[in-house]
Amino acid sequence: MRSAYDGTLEAEIVRLKDLGLDDLRRVWKERLGTPPAVASTDLMRRWLSWELQARSRGGFDVTTRRRLRQLGKAFRADPPSTTLPNIGPKPGSVLAREWNGVTHRVMVLEEGFAWNGQKYDSLSNIAFRITGTRWSGPRFFGLRRQPKS
Repeated sequence: MRSAYDGTLEAEIVRLKDLGLDDLRRVWKERLGTPPAVASTDLMRRWLSWELQARSRGGFDVTTRRRLRQLGKAFRADPPSTTLPNIGPKPGSVLAREWNGVTHRVMVLEEGFAWNGQKYDSLSNIAFRITGTRWSGPRFFGLRRQPKS
């Protein structure tokens, strides 16, 4: 099955990187026959690239497909915990953030945080005290990346 984008498989995959979200959705529908379930442009490009290669070159062999089915059944029968371990800063760490020319230092405690001689339960409370506006404390102190715009 040839795509509306003539050329080799490799060239078609390379062209995917230049397509925007709407065009990727259109190619997905043309090639795979259903609307995409994924919303991420990057994930859609990767998935489409894999699907195009699999359809052109045969995809997974029988043994791999069987193993993937087994893993899927095992996952559904006993899914992993959705609770992630706390991977925040260790007690004793000092977080620093400059705001309006003033450097603010926060000490990470066993339970909570210390700032300006007071104990707080969350970094968000400290960020609010510093800025006067609601912030994600971990984001304010640089523990989480800002989302790409």
